[in-house]
Amino acid sequence: MSLNDLYSMNNWRKRHQIKKYWRQLFSDMIDSVELEKIVQYELYVYYNSRLDPSNVSAIVKLFEDTLKSKGFIIDDSKKYCKGIHIIPDLEMRNKQYRVVLRKCK
Repeated sequence: MSLNDLYSMNNWRKRHQIKKYWRQLFSDMIDSVELEKIVQYELYVYYNSRLDPSNVSAIVKLFEDTLKSKGFIIDDSKKYCKGIHIIPDLEMRNKQYRVVLRKCK
């Protein structure tokens, strides 16, 4: 899911279906690890795909929304989110993404 894909969807039902799909995917991943509630955080996204770094931001937003809905973060506003880092990593397999949630002090 790229930011361009999300922008190009004129139908709200389509956007809702996409958000629901990604929320379930991220929920399944999150549920498989132990997480504690984090007040302030940074997100690091390492990836290797055809997308430009700014296009990866849609995936980041959907991931943050899932963290918030599951109660692991309070909010994704600048009061709580202290940075988002999108880092292309050509050493990774193609179409691979890795998200690191780092607790801030």
